[in-house]
Amino acid sequence: MDNEGAAGRARIALASYDRKELRVQKNYLQEGEPALDCVCHPSGQVLLEQLQQGTRYDLIVLCSQMVDMSGEEFARRLRRLSNRPPLILIRESGGNSLALQLGADDKCRCMERLELKSLLGEICRMPGQKGQQLEQRCRQLYESWGAEPEDINCAYLTDAVAVVLGTSQKLAIRKEILQAVGEKHNASVSAVYSGIRRMIDQLEAAPTGAWNAFRAENGFAGQKPTIGKLIYAVKNTLLRPQKDR
Repeated sequence: MDNEGAAGRARIALASYDRKELRVQKNYLQEGEPALDCVCHPSGQVLLEQLQQGTRYDLIVLCSQMVDMSGEEFARRLRRLSNRPPLILIRESGGNSLALQLGADDKCRCMERLELKSLLGEICRMPGQKGQQLEQRCRQLYESWGAEPEDINCAYLTDAVAVVLGTSQKLAIRKEILQAVGEKHNASVSAVYSGIRRMIDQLEAAPTGAWNAFRAENGFAGQKPTIGKLIYAVKNTLLRPQKDR
């Protein structure tokens, strides 16, 4: 197997005994985010040896037990590595033993089994992934609309999208999404709201073909989107498989 990922792509190790599940996950994630280079690993021993030998992975997604060891054993052995990559642990509903193997750890995120669309969002939010993927993708989108990606209002929108990517639940626009963005930028909720509102007004004043197409694809053609609609429309655009965009 080629141990070097494609230049500029985030290298993801998908771990599970179920080879069919691995193929499905790999195809969906790479179609949904071309910046991902996913490698399937049914064997925990092989993956651990690669890591010990210096093979680079930006993230490991442990979907279930592996062909040669349990998820608990893999997590315990992974923790012994000094330069281990971040880990997403997918556990069965109600199962807590796997989550306890790494304890409190900012390089580990544990969750119950979830849809592939939500898994893609979690991957984008893991340490080291946001800057490489989310910001780059948002920048490209804003540039196609004719907006200036370096503008603080674009940064507000990108961070708002990052918040909603982390959950499948609907969040309150001001109290949950914009407040989180404001805390990051040391700005008030009103300042964040006004900034994104100004961005929308500027795009509406001189709409590009890409902006009009974006509105049509997300169900508000010919309408000025609300801030909430814009945030979730950007999220859906980022999660939409490449072939559907």
